[in-house]
Amino acid sequence: MDQNLVYAKTPSGDEAVRQSTRVVQRNLRMVLVQVDGKLSVAELAAKIGNAKVVESALRDLEEGGFIAPTLEAASIWEEGKRRVQQIKVSATSQFSGFGSKSVSPAVPPERPVSAFSTFGKPILPTTDKLVDEPPPPLIEEKERVRVGRPFKMKSLFAAFGLLVFLLLATAFFFPYDRFRPEIEAALGKSLGGTVRVGAIHVGFLPRPSLLVTDIRLGANGEGSIEQMRLPSPLALLVSGSSSLNSLELAGVKLSADFLAGMSALSVPPSLQRVGIERMSIAVQGVSIHDLSGEILFQGNGKVDKASINTVDRSLRLVVTPTPQGALLNIEGFGWRPLGESSPAFDALQAKGLLQHGKLVIQNFDSTFMGGVMKGSWLLDWSNGLTMAGDANLSRLDTMRLAALFVPALKLEGDLAGNLRLRSSASEWPTLWRNVEATLDAELTRGVFHGIDLGEVARRGGGYVVRSGSTRFATLRAEVNLDPGQFAARNLQLDAGIMTARGQLVCLRDLSVQGDFVVGMQSSVNTLRVPVKLSGKLGELVAVSGR
Repeated sequence: MDQNLVYAKTPSGDEAVRQSTRVVQRNLRMVLVQVDGKLSVAELAAKIGNAKVVESALRDLEEGGFIAPTLEAASIWEEGKRRVQQIKVSATSQFSGFGSKSVSPAVPPERPVSAFSTFGKPILPTTDKLVDEPPPPLIEEKERVRVGRPFKMKSLFAAFGLLVFLLLATAFFFPYDRFRPEIEAALGKSLGGTVRVGAIHVGFLPRPSLLVTDIRLGANGEGSIEQMRLPSPLALLVSGSSSLNSLELAGVKLSADFLAGMSALSVPPSLQRVGIERMSIAVQGVSIHDLSGEILFQGNGKVDKASINTVDRSLRLVVTPTPQGALLNIEGFGWRPLGESSPAFDALQAKGLLQHGKLVIQNFDSTFMGGVMKGSWLLDWSNGLTMAGDANLSRLDTMRLAALFVPALKLEGDLAGNLRLRSSASEWPTLWRNVEATLDAELTRGVFHGIDLGEVARRGGGYVVRSGSTRFATLRAEVNLDPGQFAARNLQLDAGIMTARGQLVCLRDLSVQGDFVVGMQSSVNTLRVPVKLSGKLGELVAVSGR
C-alpha cells in the first residue's frame, strides 16, 4: 500500500462513526475514527502503532465504501449533495403541480349551474377540456374507512404493547436464582469440576440477556469468570438449553492446565460458539493478560478449536484439543513475553503441546535481537519449576544483548552459535537466576570496548593499558554460564596482524580475571606477549608480561 496515500471518510463512513452498529469490528472502527483526510497511511500506522493492522483495516474500509482517497472522497460527497438537490427539486415539482394550473375567471351569472357539482358551483374549464371531479360516493366511502381505522389501530397497538409488557415482566421478575443449583451442576458437568455461581439475573443492555455472575471454578478457586451472558432469556424459559447456540464470557481467569484439558469439555449440542473477553492464562502465578477470542464447538458438544489473541494482536494462539493434550499454533509480532520491560520477538512462529503441568514447544522460529533464533523449549511446573531448551543463533546483535543482560559489557558484533540451557527453582525470579547455559559462540566484525590488547603487545613487558578498544574480524569461545560466574574458555581472537588466545572469567560482582597470549605479526616475524587482564567490567586493566 502507498504509504503517502491520504484517505477521507465517505458519507457512509461519516454515518458509520455516528452509528456504532454499522462498523462493529474493533480494528476497523479504531482506524475509521482516525481517518480525517489529513493523515497519510504511514502517519496512521505510526499513530496507531501497528502498520499491518492499519493497512488491512484501510483495505476493508475502502472495499466497504466507508473511506476513499481524498480526491475520490471529495467527488463522492459532491455526488451525494447533487442527488439530495435533485430529490428536493423533484419533490417541489410534484407538490407544486396542483397549484400550477391556471384559475379560470368567474362564470357569468347567466351561465347555468352544473347539476354534477358537489358544492353547487360550476366546474370551469382550464383548457379546452373540462376537469372531472371524483364521484361523491367514492369520497364518502373513503371517509367512512378513515373514521373506523383509528379505533382498530389503537386496539391493535394496545394489545401488542400489553403482550410485550407481559413478556418483559415475566423475563425480568422470573426467579432465575432458584435454578442456581441446577446451573451449577450443569456447568460443573460441562467443565468437569466443581462450579459455584454468585448470582443470576436479567440484563437489558446492550441487548436482553440472562447474566450469570461471579462464577468460581474448582473446589479451591482454580479459575473464575466475572460474567456469563446467555442470550434470549425468554427462549431459555420456553425451550431450555436446546435454544442455546452461543454465549459470551467476560473477565475470565484460567490456568494453563484448564486449556490442556479442553478435550474433556462437554456442552449442549446446540452450542456452537463461546466468545471471550478480558481473559488471562496463568502458570504458577505468572499470567498472560488482555486476551480475547472465541471457542468453537462441534455438533456433538465437543470443542473444535479455540482462537485466542492479545488485544494488540501481538500474540495469537490457535488451540486444538487432542487426547494427548492441547496442540498449540503460536504467532507473535512484537510480542514481549515478560511485559513491557522484556525484549520483544519481532516475529515468532511456534508449534507446541500443552499438557497438564507441562508445555513442550517442539520447534520455534523467531526474529529476535536483530537476528534469527530457532530451537525448542520445555517448561514443567508439575513439581516446582523446571525449564530446558536449545537454540541455534544467527546474526544476533551482541550490543543489544549485552545492554539487556550485562549493561557494563561493551561488546559489538554479530553473534552466532548453539545455545543450551536449563534451570530449576520453586519460583519464577529464582528460575532465571539459576540458569545454567553453554554457548559455542562466534562473533564477527566486532569491537571490544574498554581495553586495547594490540597496544599492550606493542609496548612490551610491564606496560599498563587502561582504555581503548580492540577490533576483530572473528572471536570464538566456549561460553559457560552458571549462577556464580560467566566464563569464556578457548577464546580465539583474530584481527588480522594481531591475534589473541586465552580465557576469561567474570564473576557476579563483575570482577574480571583473564590470561591471554597476544601475537603481533610483522613482515619479519611474529611477536607473542603474555597479557593479564583484571579489574571490573568498564574499568579493565591490561598488563603485558616480561
